[in-house]
Amino acid sequence: MNSVIALDNWNLNLRKKLEKILNMVEKLRVGVVGASWYSDLRHLPALKSHPKAETVAICDILQDRAEGMAKKFDIPFVSTDYREVIEKGDLDALFVVTPDNTHHAITMAALEAGLHVMCEKPLAHNAGQAREMYEKAEALGIKHMTFFSFRWPPHYRYLKELIDEGYVGRCFDCHITLFTDSGRGGRYSWRYDSNQGNGMLSEYGAHMIDQARWLIGDIAKVNAHLRMFLDRPGLDGGKLDPTNDSVLMAIEFENGAQGSMQLSSLACLGASGWDQCIDIHGESGTLKARATKTSAEILGIRDKETEFRLLHVPDSLLEGVDVKNPFDIRSQFAGVYLFVENVLEDMTITPSFHDGLKAQEVIDAAKKSDKTGQWVSP
Repeated sequence: MNSVIALDNWNLNLRKKLEKILNMVEKLRVGVVGASWYSDLRHLPALKSHPKAETVAICDILQDRAEGMAKKFDIPFVSTDYREVIEKGDLDALFVVTPDNTHHAITMAALEAGLHVMCEKPLAHNAGQAREMYEKAEALGIKHMTFFSFRWPPHYRYLKELIDEGYVGRCFDCHITLFTDSGRGGRYSWRYDSNQGNGMLSEYGAHMIDQARWLIGDIAKVNAHLRMFLDRPGLDGGKLDPTNDSVLMAIEFENGAQGSMQLSSLACLGASGWDQCIDIHGESGTLKARATKTSAEILGIRDKETEFRLLHVPDSLLEGVDVKNPFDIRSQFAGVYLFVENVLEDMTITPSFHDGLKAQEVIDAAKKSDKTGQWVSP
């Protein structure tokens, strides 16, 4: 009799524990490496606002900067060493928001520790590193994302829908331009230091290459011309081993379409800050996407029509979006939110390290093309 009572009590306690577990909101414990202005703008606020995420550790090589972000976002563990964060932070996932040349070492250490990883674009400093990161993550069954944020604003998602639904039909040409003023003034930036980055080719080129793949298809070969128009000082006034602040690239896609890409960080743009255009011409029509920091629109024309029409983004894609700031993806189911939900729900994440690798292969091909003057396949 006593054993039956004990068993009933055990079952009751077990049911209570199970109910408690089911009622709990599972949280993803995240560490962030890199306490820059970009983490402050993009990643940390989104993690803070997500009900299923908790930022428990932050790391930066500058102690004061890491401590400042920790105070602002109530982060308990602070370090200047990413290895300490991985070892002692009690993490489920790591965000890598650091210069390009550091992505490989930090990500590989996180993967070895079994952590899911969100890595900023470009995925690595070269394709060899990117391939190692992708293959390691896949071999270990770990979730991985490359933060290609130009996939998520609503007008880009609508552009993708229109193409997939056949608005332009068979694609003939895709031309992408992006101009910013971020490189004006000739100041030092690690992005223009070949030991740390690949200049405009990786800063915005990685985004545009990914967009081209996402919208049109894989890239078969490129012919690129890279220029550094401004003389810049090196770190602490030393000599700089320069990369590029301007990119001009011809593209052939695997599906037979052709295109071009032009990027510059030297444009004088006033308050708009940057300006992007995507023109896609096909057998059935043409699409033109235009965007600045604060506005975006899509124009379209079909075969036998005489005028371009403004194509309004459906309400279903505008949920949670500030139409005056369409590139603010922090409150959308995208970026950080997408990563957190997909890790917790054990779902496949895109854009992934594979997408990061494919973009990195094109970056490497563009650099080789610039040196040889030849078409180069990724």
